[in-house]
Amino acid sequence: MSSRVETIADDHNLCGEGPLWNPATRTLLWTDILSSKTYEYDPASGSKRIFIDDLQSTALALRETGGLVIANRKGLHLWDGPGRWQTVATEHEGEQLVFNDILVDPHGRLYAGTLYWGTGGMTKTGTLYLFDTDGSVRIVADHILLANGLGLSLDHRTLYFADSAARQILAFDVARDTGLLSNRRTLVRVPDDEGMPDGLTVDAAGFIWSAQWFGGQIVRYDPEGCVERRIPIPAQQVSSLTFAGPDLTDLYVTTAADYSPSPLEPAGFDRTAFMGGPLYRIRLDIAGRPEFLARFSSPQAP
Repeated sequence: MSSRVETIADDHNLCGEGPLWNPATRTLLWTDILSSKTYEYDPASGSKRIFIDDLQSTALALRETGGLVIANRKGLHLWDGPGRWQTVATEHEGEQLVFNDILVDPHGRLYAGTLYWGTGGMTKTGTLYLFDTDGSVRIVADHILLANGLGLSLDHRTLYFADSAARQILAFDVARDTGLLSNRRTLVRVPDDEGMPDGLTVDAAGFIWSAQWFGGQIVRYDPEGCVERRIPIPAQQVSSLTFAGPDLTDLYVTTAADYSPSPLEPAGFDRTAFMGGPLYRIRLDIAGRPEFLARFSSPQAP
């Protein structure tokens, strides 16, 4: 299988994140968190444009009625076009919702993880929330050090959730009717001499692909958490990844140029190496899976 890494866009993204394939438009969306820009790339024409520049995004999801769910450091929002967005939630039980990553399940419900990190490190632990289609919200996991990538197993009965600072990919059993989680366990424990698990996605064979921040690679794990393969990426800060293209066999990888020394760096980390900023693509003979559509029809306070 070819693992040639192509540079698709080089906008010096300070923190490229949240890649999302939109099958309706056959375009890829991704965000630069720190510049508050969301980009759109059309693989057929090779054209690229700034898609959103008035709303910061840490993660994106498609909605059943059209438009996007946008998560960011100030909560959860519904976006219906340029200048047309409304806030759904900014806090829950007095807790400010500082979101990092989100995932829609087959029922249109939305999982969303919070993180609370400042220049000095973690200020408090994060939480995983579940937003239901009626606008209600529940806490489904807590005591997360640095909430990151989310994914579901092929049968939708297991949720994968990366806790970057803990160097773990967690697994939970999912109650199909309610979306509630149980049986929390560690599926992958990333060694101290590798990068941290960041964004993740699950392919059509049920294998988990994990971007490694500070690791300069992406790693494919089998459903039992064993390493199946590694693909080097020419950037140290690899943030997220998604399958895209008409057959979902193109893997797009986001990276980040902005760098600050961190106690979370692996031993021997090369601070003089190229940190990142481009969007990359790898053409594979492995397919991904379509993303589910969020069923938020109107903004409601949870």
